[in-house]
Amino acid sequence: MSFLRSARSSSASAIPSYTGLQVQTSSNSVPIQIMWGVNKIAPNIVWTGGFQSTPQYTKKAGKGGGGKTLSGYDYRAAFILGICEGPVYSVEKVWQGKGETDLSWLGLGLMYGATPQAPWGYVAAAYPAEALPYGGLAYAAAPAFDLGSSATLPPLAFEVYGQLSFHSGVTFFDSDPALIIQDLLTNPQYGVGFPAASINATSLLGSSGGSSYQAYCKAAGIALSPVLSNQESANSILTRWLQLTNAAAVWSGGQLKFIPYGDATIVGALVPSGSSSFAPNVTPIYSLTDDDYIVVGDQDPVEVTRADPYDAKNWVSIEILQRSNHYDATPVEAWDQNHIESFGLHKAQSITAHEICDVSVAQRVAQLTLQRGLYVRNTFTFKLSFEYCLLEPMDLVELNDAALGLNNAVVRIIAIEEDDAGTLTITAEEYPAGAATAVAYPVESGASSPPDRNVAPAAVNPPIIFEPPAVLTGGKAEVWIALSGGTDGTRDPNWGGAIVYVSMDNVTYGQIGEISGAARQGVTSAALSAQAGSNPDTSNILAVDMSRSGAPLVSVSEADAASAITLCIVDNELLSYASASLTDANKYALSYLERGLYGSAPSAHPAMAAFARLDDAIFKYQIPDAYVGANVYLKFQSFNIFGEQAEDLSTCAVYTYRSRGSGLFGSVARTMSVGADLDFGLASSGVNESDDFGMASDPYVTIIDLGLASE
Repeated sequence: MSFLRSARSSSASAIPSYTGLQVQTSSNSVPIQIMWGVNKIAPNIVWTGGFQSTPQYTKKAGKGGGGKTLSGYDYRAAFILGICEGPVYSVEKVWQGKGETDLSWLGLGLMYGATPQAPWGYVAAAYPAEALPYGGLAYAAAPAFDLGSSATLPPLAFEVYGQLSFHSGVTFFDSDPALIIQDLLTNPQYGVGFPAASINATSLLGSSGGSSYQAYCKAAGIALSPVLSNQESANSILTRWLQLTNAAAVWSGGQLKFIPYGDATIVGALVPSGSSSFAPNVTPIYSLTDDDYIVVGDQDPVEVTRADPYDAKNWVSIEILQRSNHYDATPVEAWDQNHIESFGLHKAQSITAHEICDVSVAQRVAQLTLQRGLYVRNTFTFKLSFEYCLLEPMDLVELNDAALGLNNAVVRIIAIEEDDAGTLTITAEEYPAGAATAVAYPVESGASSPPDRNVAPAAVNPPIIFEPPAVLTGGKAEVWIALSGGTDGTRDPNWGGAIVYVSMDNVTYGQIGEISGAARQGVTSAALSAQAGSNPDTSNILAVDMSRSGAPLVSVSEADAASAITLCIVDNELLSYASASLTDANKYALSYLERGLYGSAPSAHPAMAAFARLDDAIFKYQIPDAYVGANVYLKFQSFNIFGEQAEDLSTCAVYTYRSRGSGLFGSVARTMSVGADLDFGLASSGVNESDDFGMASDPYVTIIDLGLASE
């Protein structure tokens, strides 16, 4: 087994480049995330241990079986990756770098984040003093994760089915905004500690057909999958969510109310197959006249502020994380073409709404945002006495003012201020009917189709393994391999190459190299007759099918053909060609042939004979002299075009090859070939020089000119 091992190693005392897992500060000092619905999350490192470094060697050829050199280290480590507050339902997809895979493929296990939760079994057994249960934390863990040669954890992201998934009644994945808000405010594990009794449950939650916030979101087709990953005030979070869901929060009577802006009855038409309905309360509480307003001095009873229509934004863009597009940031836009043509294009600042992962939901949110900005521009300010103290924000009232031409004009109260005298200063906004209800229409969004970095490559096609003559190897024994990947004789476009392994006993295999890209490999598609005369052979046509590799063949000059620029192998014959004519897809007719090159026989070849163009894509490996004449076993472990998803070596086919030493020149032959004097010594003495001149089975003949007999 010295072909795979060497008693000597120049790198025996090399020190690993890393002695522990390399972790960025940003990945192990961040808060635990909170999420609802289904979204993409980058985990954070919670615990590491079990670091291992394994030296990696490459085999080198040489006399006596060759040796090995240290090419680097392979690192592994155990770790726990905190995902988010639990419990979660599942993790369906995992992104490692740019590739998509799953937990099992990476050797990761999932702890769902129950409370209580048992410690991870690996840590409990190997590091009992560090075995914490991490109750309430959903996390992924690996006992020996392959870090490769960098000892650095690769970028990982998980598609997590978190709390309240499948609860929206709008999309299959997302969550009901009303339940999300309730959970954020009151959850005893991670909530803000808001008293449940201080939430007006009737306004927040309610069945279909009512005027509650929950009924509105379901009927309007709005659902969210928020992830809280950064420090932020609860007030800011609620404000953002309510803006996206077209609602407002009001503190009244010692309770927090949630009131939708929705102003029209919805019966499920906004959601495909939707059955939820919403019935808003649009009845004004008071009809106010000049008798109700408090006027100070020469002030107008009702003051109006109107925004310039040229300042109104008629183009709204919302950036979401599109679930159907691998959670890539995707803009969804809404605009008013009539307003654009009348007042010019005025784009609003883009709204970041990564809580939204569905383009249909985003379309409805964008449309509602657009309509509110365009059609709710007038604000009214007036004063009332304390007898109107039951009024609160989001209530509707009617305004009457002859000077302003207001006749039972409905407005919505947005703010109330009370002074020391009990006078109420009320600010209201106009209430154009229908402006707070969006019409659903089909929406198109960008959907990229990135290549799948985890696509499995095909196994290799039957390889062409041969030993070239000495003139091509400089007198050294080499094996050349033409390799490609495919299925049933057809090229696999996802095949990127293969790692080459060799064994002397078909049990223990060692890596000797790596092939990147396919060789120009094919088969003959018709029989080729033996050469009848001398070169060039202009009477025969070599027909080849290159479907196995899909590689092209190009024509060269006749002089280049004579110089073997287009050197090829067919069976054991070496030849070159000048003209390559494409006759069909991946099929060529090669003519003007230079046959029987480098001592090979210009014999006949049947159809389906192995063919390869001998160029830089050929894998070349020097065979140790001691193993010429022995059987060697080869395996080719395919990987895809991204260098990933290598095959399981145990499932790779075994190819047996018996070395002939075709490229090996013995000492006598080498001396004679250069015309040097050779003294064989006295006949009566022992053996002075010896040479076996190669094996009889060697397909290549090397002619040595010994000079004229008369010399």
